Amino acid sequence: MKIVELGSIIQTFRSRSPKGYLNSLDPDSLPYIDVDFLRSGLPKRFVNKNNPVICDPGEVVMISVGSSTGFVNQIPLRSVVGNNLMKVTSSELTNDYLFYFLRDNYQTLNNLAQGTSIPFLNMKVLNTLKVPLPSLDEQQKLVEPLVLLDAEGGASSVFRNSADSIKKQFSRKPLKAS
Repeated sequence: MKIVELGSIIQTFRSRSPKGYLNSLDPDSLPYIDVDFLRSGLPKRFVNKNNPVICDPGEVVMISVGSSTGFVNQIPLRSVVGNNLMKVTSSELTNDYLFYFLRDNYQTLNNLAQGTSIPFLNMKVLNTLKVPLPSLDEQQKLVEPLVLLDAEGGASSVFRNSADSIKKQFSRKPLKAS
């Protein structure tokens, strides 16, 4: 399997702040992706759909400025990318494979952010990440269990429940010797 630098196979798209926000969806608007929407999947604001950077369902968006730099999620519905975020695409990676690869590298991207008062994504770090490059079919097979696990509450909840169960077992009071 070939291993390549991520920057050689991705495209990134940043947006600017919109000229104005709308409080509800109308025929000429789309949900606006801000950090809250990226984390929750629930839009609170809307903007004119003529903005230049639009995401379709399943596409990958990353926080590129702020304390959560490197946080990534897949967008659940057609939306406009907000400022401080960037859309990441690739014709050689499936959206799911790209998402899980970037999510796995969140700590690296966050810890190596640039800037002192307001951290921002270090594009050199992002672009030089080494990514295994299986075929598109193989990528989908690799991430399928992760997608299913996330659909059922996510890996973090499975691990948290497992850890809680183990903690309970070991926190029981030992039997007293007679």
